[in-house]
Amino acid sequence: MSYERDIPDPDGGRSAGPGGSAEDPEDGLIPCDSAEIKAQALQALALFEELAEPRALMMRIGRDEFAPIYQGLGRNDSPGPIERVYQQGRDMALFAATIGSQICVRIAELFRSNEFVKGNFLDAAASEGTDRISHLLENRFSSLLSHEHRIASNDMVLAYSPGYCGWHISAQKALFAALRPEQIGISLRDSFLMEPLKSISGVLVAGPAEIHRFEDVYPFCSTCRSQTCRIRAQLSARD
Repeated sequence: MSYERDIPDPDGGRSAGPGGSAEDPEDGLIPCDSAEIKAQALQALALFEELAEPRALMMRIGRDEFAPIYQGLGRNDSPGPIERVYQQGRDMALFAATIGSQICVRIAELFRSNEFVKGNFLDAAASEGTDRISHLLENRFSSLLSHEHRIASNDMVLAYSPGYCGWHISAQKALFAALRPEQIGISLRDSFLMEPLKSISGVLVAGPAEIHRFEDVYPFCSTCRSQTCRIRAQLSARD
């Protein structure tokens, strides 16, 4: 596995605001050497390649079995879209995945040693890598259902996780009790956050593309910072 990234250098590496110089800018902005930033990014990607230990777990589950897992400790927002989605889904599977603990340790070390640029790059790569595993699991579950002739041409498999779209994060407790992600090195904190931090869990729901489309009209949508459901809805609309 290899990585190559091109980070543009629009001004040759150093710049200053109007009236200032690269050494003493009057506007308070500190110029950065973009060549150094590129080097830090590439070093972070090399660390990602060295330290990543991706692991994943998937377990098929029926709608009736999933209902108490979704309810969790009874803290979900109601109404919420995920309940409607899974009730209309044809097949489901619980999943958990992690990029491993070594990356999390290294990120913390970089921040403690004030290597913030490299630390941020590695943190971003680890987050993106963790998210990509969930997409791989979506594809894996879709392929499995296709092999069993249980998925139609206009069906989609999408992942949903506690902590999003009104599904309270405390539902992790019931999800972990059913799936047992400890066998791939993921544990649950008292706060319901996972350890390693760069981990993801939830349910894969397979069904007609339209069940995954919903408007952002729920009360919790106004406080959502990611809005990834809009992107997912656009993708499903293309099918």
